[in-house]
Formats: sequence, C-alpha cells, structure tokens
Amino acid sequence: MRRRGAGSPRTRQTYSDAAEWSGGTILRDWLAPRVLELTYTAWDLEPFARDVGYDGPPFRWDPARRFLLRAELDAAFFHLYGLSRDDTAYVLETFPIVRKNDEKASGEYCTKRVILEIYDAMADALRTGRPLRHAP
Repeated sequence: MRRRGAGSPRTRQTYSDAAEWSGGTILRDWLAPRVLELTYTAWDLEPFARDVGYDGPPFRWDPARRFLLRAELDAAFFHLYGLSRDDTAYVLETFPIVRKNDEKASGEYCTKRVILEIYDAMADALRTGRPLRHAP
C-alpha cells in the first residue's frame, strides 16, 4: 500500500489509523457507516447490524444515496492504495460495462466523474488539512 500519492510508501495502514481526509476520524469509523448503510437494507441482516453496533431499522434503498456512498468508498480506496489521480482515471476506464450503462442512462460516464470529484476533494483535504464533507 502507498500513502499520499504515487511513489510515497504507506507503512502499516490499519483500520485503527486515521482516515487522513476526514479530520482525524479513525478509518474504521469512517468506513463502517458507509458499508453498513449499503448492506443493511432488510431486516434479515439485523444480526450483522447489531454486531457492528447499530440498533436502528434497515436503511432505505435510495439509489442516489447508494451511488454517492459507493463513490466515496471507491475514492477512499484509491487513496489508501496510493493511486495517483491519473492512475485512478485509468483504472475507471477499465470498466466498459459501467461506462456503457452510465452513458445510456445519463449521457455521461457519471461513475468516473463522481469518483474523481470525490478523489479530488479528498486530495484537497489531505493537502489543506480541512476535513472532507460528504455523506454520513
């Protein structure tokens, strides 16, 4: 793994370390609510939700919200693996079916655009020390 851009080695990144774009939130605490909201959408997953400390009802299936959460997770992992913006854009070009479906539905490759926008916002947060402000 790498830290803060290509060429900079990441040393022992764990889920107990800070999500550096989040203003000091522990990575686990930044990831968990997003993963929970994407997965806990029906009562049959209630034991899982309880295991991660959530005692509320399942989350409503909201396609726009789910899209944003997935994009945030994707951008975060591109940063955690140390991919540059150019490398991230290249990787996103290797999903032709996603691109085709996006273009059919919206006239643009919106998955790539939104992931790169969030990637850039995270990079700005890393550079300035001002925390990222997005979903949850």
